[in-house]
Amino acid sequence: MKNPYADIVSEDEVRIGRTGLRIGIVVFWLMILVPSLSLLDPSMRQRGAQEAAVAPAGLRDWLVFLEKKAKSLPLLEAWRKVDQARMSRFLNEGNQRVFAGDGGWLYYRADLEAVYGKGPYYREPLSVARERFDQKWQSPVPVVKAFAAELAKREIRLILVPVPTKPMICREGLGLPDGGTALLELAKVTADLAGDGIEVVDLFPLIKAQGPDKARFLKQDTHWTPGVMESVAREVARRVNTAGTDAPLKTRLEAIERENTGDLAGMLDLGKDQKLFPPERVSLHRVLNFETGALLPSDPNSEVVVLGDSFVNIYEDPSLGFGKENETSIGAGFSSHFAASIGRTVHTIAINGGGATGVREAFAGLPADQLKGKKTVIWLLSSRDLLLAEIPARRAGIEWRSVTFNEETPASPGEKAGVIEVTATLRERSTIEDPAQTPYASAIYSTVFSDIGGADASAIQGEEIYVFLWAFRGRKLEKSAGLEPGLRYRLRLAPISANADANRAARLDDLFRPDLAPFFAAEVEKVE
Repeated sequence: MKNPYADIVSEDEVRIGRTGLRIGIVVFWLMILVPSLSLLDPSMRQRGAQEAAVAPAGLRDWLVFLEKKAKSLPLLEAWRKVDQARMSRFLNEGNQRVFAGDGGWLYYRADLEAVYGKGPYYREPLSVARERFDQKWQSPVPVVKAFAAELAKREIRLILVPVPTKPMICREGLGLPDGGTALLELAKVTADLAGDGIEVVDLFPLIKAQGPDKARFLKQDTHWTPGVMESVAREVARRVNTAGTDAPLKTRLEAIERENTGDLAGMLDLGKDQKLFPPERVSLHRVLNFETGALLPSDPNSEVVVLGDSFVNIYEDPSLGFGKENETSIGAGFSSHFAASIGRTVHTIAINGGGATGVREAFAGLPADQLKGKKTVIWLLSSRDLLLAEIPARRAGIEWRSVTFNEETPASPGEKAGVIEVTATLRERSTIEDPAQTPYASAIYSTVFSDIGGADASAIQGEEIYVFLWAFRGRKLEKSAGLEPGLRYRLRLAPISANADANRAARLDDLFRPDLAPFFAAEVEKVE
């Protein structure tokens, strides 16, 4: 019997027919298979293997990992870059790391959070919904006070120099009127520290007096201009007592021109051929020894130490964008100009992104006889590190950890032996972030090896070694990023301080082993 309703069509019914169904099925499978098949590219298979080595454990972490990995598939990555370029060009939109302001100004979102967020005194409420982290959070102010107390016990003067963030100083790109005052939260922090006798340099009036916004900070970068940096170096030098027996250091300046697209433009990851953000050109003054014409070295025997982050390394570290190929140092950064102003060489310990903890760990790990010769510590870091509350600070890779000072006078066996070669089994390693989304183009990551063997095994104290390796350079994963726990490797080790590039690179360190002296492995190979 024929269905009486077979020929009745509802007004909201859509019939696509068999041909339409076939087309839909084909499109569906293309959307699933094409991105995955793009991994047949050999270079992408290698990258996939490196990323797989850092895959986390646990269901939740695995889901997050798989989501990130799916986004890195070649086809989807190409689509993302095209979409980001269109969003930036036509809608002036940034991404989760970068805020696009007016007139080509770019801002780091963590810097904005430091200005408009909850501040370092805010305590995150306990909740099952909050993000989980391995390390217990320590608020910055007590950690700074504890570090200052350790220095005071050793009769070392501390001068803390928090650098105002770009949104505090450059308001033009935010559509806000000029002439703002320093952030009240920063004033609260500095007053708290000053109450404990810590000397804090207020840079806000000095930087505000430099002229318009473009004279203060780079439009496409998180960092200050060369003119502001030089002014700050002179101001800090004015506060340092340079009396001593050393002969005054005579220097001369060499003017050079350099250009760079900027770290914020790099975090947008628009590709090498992007035209939206042309390079910014700057005039630098390279500091040279008057007699030899050489760049000023970091002097481990100097009484004056500069601890810092990328605000110290910018115009000094070629990897931050203003260097030339095969150049190991630019020689026009804060430490060089500070040394020229006080008339003596200084000991510089500066780690990109490590101004909060990394530099203090490196300083506290110096041999005790070297520490005894230190008289003044200049600690220059982004005020962002002091102002962020726990969750945004962790997301920005900022950790405040207590450090233990080295009480042993002799140098470590590794320092005595120079380069040593051992074989060892990788026990654990830190995770590696997506290089395209990090603030810095180069980074090293930490590992712990055990079961140490080889000809130079006797040079290692203890049963474990704490080793840093290259994670990525120029935002490209290195081969050493793919080490797998449980496998055995042959390592050529040297003290991390012996490799200038690695020593100032950003450090990805989930392990935190202050009980072990850090090494750097310039060469690593799997033992079959």
